[in-house]
Amino acid sequence: MEIVFFSSCAVVYTHSPRYRRVKMIEQPLVSQISRTSHPLEEKKGKLPWPVSGEVVGRFGVQVDPKYGTKTKNLGIDIATKEGSVVRTIGVGRVSYADVFIGQGIMVIVEHGGGFYSVYSRLKELRVKSGDNVNSGDIVGLSGNVVHFELRIGGKAVDPLEWLERR
Repeated sequence: MEIVFFSSCAVVYTHSPRYRRVKMIEQPLVSQISRTSHPLEEKKGKLPWPVSGEVVGRFGVQVDPKYGTKTKNLGIDIATKEGSVVRTIGVGRVSYADVFIGQGIMVIVEHGGGFYSVYSRLKELRVKSGDNVNSGDIVGLSGNVVHFELRIGGKAVDPLEWLERR
């Protein structure tokens, strides 16, 4: 019997005021998205890393070598020095900045056109919901590990395909 655990922040994408979801000022129509490319798409493989460190958890299903259990990682986990600066990967608006069950302190940046970046397991926040951010702005300080996700149209994609090669 296989046991599969899923960790996700999909619950955050809600209109509940508890999560202080902030709607982007202008949302392109779906027909416009298909005809024009998003600024982040043009930087695929060249986006800046949110924090320096070593990738210790990869995107996708992982099998525990000892117990054989499977977990699905919707992003990557980056081991870093505690208190390291965590920066945004692109221009956007903070749609969530607070504690989230199972993820610790988490920040979600909405980049428009269905693009979101998620930074969690932070030690300290430096932004609040509704803040506009530019690429490279500080969103918080890290714990020992930072979890980073990139979502397009609500679907998690492998961040390593989008971040600049090391």
